[in-house]
Formats: sequence, C-alpha cells, structure tokens
Amino acid sequence: MDSSRLTYSNVSVRDCIMSAWNVKAYQVDGPDWLGSDRYDLAATSATPADEGALKSMLQTLLIERFHMKVHVEKRDLPVYAMVVSKNGAKLQDAAAPGRPAIRMNGGGVVFTSVTISDLIDLMSRVHLAELDRPVVDDTGLTGRYDLTIHLFGTQEEMMSALSKGDFGSSIFTLIQEQLGLKLEPKKLPLQMVVVDQAERTPSGN
Repeated sequence: MDSSRLTYSNVSVRDCIMSAWNVKAYQVDGPDWLGSDRYDLAATSATPADEGALKSMLQTLLIERFHMKVHVEKRDLPVYAMVVSKNGAKLQDAAAPGRPAIRMNGGGVVFTSVTISDLIDLMSRVHLAELDRPVVDDTGLTGRYDLTIHLFGTQEEMMSALSKGDFGSSIFTLIQEQLGLKLEPKKLPLQMVVVDQAERTPSGN
C-alpha cells in the first residue's frame, strides 16, 4: 500500500475488512468464505491519500467489487482482558524504541521494543488451546518494552515443545510470574463489522 495505490495479493476478504475497518479477525461476522477464499485486489487514487483515506478507499472497493452490504455494531463478547497484576508489571522500558522484534535465545523468547498490543498479537498467532477467547489490552500501559519469557532449559527443548503447542507452563502462569500481567475472563462491548450480504465472485475493475 502506498500513498495513492492499494495492492493486495493472495488475501482473504476478511483480511481486507480487518485492514479497512481496523478490527481483529474475531470482530468480523460473515460467511465462512470471507476467510478461506483468496483474491488479488488493486485500486488507484487520483491523488495521494493519508492512511484514513486509504482505509476508506478499501472499504469502497470491497463494497463495490463484492456487492457487499455491511453494518457496524457493538456486541458483548467473552474475552480475556490483559491487566496488570496486583504486585505491578515486571517490564523494562525499551532501550532503543523502534520496530518490534522477536527472537529465540536459549530456552526463552526475547521481545524487543514491543507494545502490549504487539505482545497480544504475537500470542494470538500461536493459537494456544488455552486462549479459547480473544485477548484485549486492558493494562493502560502505553510504552514500548524489552522483555524475555523463559520457557525451557535449552533452545532445542523449546523448539521441540513449541512445535507441539507446548509452552512448558500455562500461559496464564508464565505472564503473571515473569511479566506481572494477568489474563482475566470478562465480557466486554466490542465493535463488530457484520457482513449482511456479499457476492463470492467479485466484479472487475
């Protein structure tokens, strides 16, 4: 995506909706094919546009190409709210704030210059069975942090276990003991993008 052109390759409509309306996957309600079918999409603006205008352009593209009808509503959804534990967070301010990064180090995972939102996104990508509902940030923490989560004695042990979805300990225990954060089950009102109608075969440019 640049200042005047939108280009998406091999993406799902759900991916595009998430970008256009700035929501997570669990905030999109519609037919299953929104997440399974893949498309190449492109659109060009006559003049350079800022991020908000590009998102609006993507909304228009989706609505017109897929003859889509959508509405936005609030729904109470079961979530895990990430909060600071009663003894306080155990987080170190980023030594060099910049792009977030993640790497393996021995039997641990090192996060550099991450926000709490970055941490939640990375956790959600692992698809932990324990995390049977979305995680939302309710910590009130707005900085960038350097942190390490220690999982196993060696990197070989860690890689073998992670390939099976095993973190050695409960993710709830790990983040509370090592980061001073907690995951609390709650129901919170979240914005939903509801696709009322959409055609699976898009119209041409």
